[in-house]
Amino acid sequence: MRVGIAAGIEREITVSEGALEGRFSGFYRCVFERVPEDFQFVEMPLAQLLYQLRKGGVAVGLPLVQTSERDRYADFGGRLFQTEYVYLFLKEMPPLNQTAGLTYAFVRKFVGDQLVQGENAKILHVSEWRQAVYLLKLGRADVVVIPWVLVDKFMDNYEGDYFVRRAAWVDLSLYVSHEHGNGQLTEELRKAIRWCRYRNDLN
Repeated sequence: MRVGIAAGIEREITVSEGALEGRFSGFYRCVFERVPEDFQFVEMPLAQLLYQLRKGGVAVGLPLVQTSERDRYADFGGRLFQTEYVYLFLKEMPPLNQTAGLTYAFVRKFVGDQLVQGENAKILHVSEWRQAVYLLKLGRADVVVIPWVLVDKFMDNYEGDYFVRRAAWVDLSLYVSHEHGNGQLTEELRKAIRWCRYRNDLN
């Protein structure tokens, strides 16, 4: 059974010799070890992952947050853990909701659309996080909406000032394609997620 892993966040989660690796991997390994299926992990860009999830090319996709669009073709697993999304910019700004005409950059199909603020905002979609940050450094974007855990990775050797503001705390989990099974896989994964979240909360 194919499981799609969003590419480009190797430090957080990646596939190495068929196994999950990275800082998020323990959460997901806990889940898959409790479900009696033979899972095969495959990395792909986020937009492709969501397309494959919709068409049934993958049974499961991760790490993903819940959106109404995704709910139309897949079942959300429920909160496994939380992560923080932030606004990243290179100069001090007034509140973003009071600033018109800003250009935002983020990965295509990322939930950044829900976090864009201010009137007449423009959006630049890219295929990888490094491209969004590169546009910011070039001055072609004013703000990048990005997971907090990626900021230091892409700004580590940047010599100028940069600023970070919280955008939102979000529940991270997985989605199960409607094209797979009769809901049994979803229930098995949700049960495992509840157990693993309880274990994580205890720790």
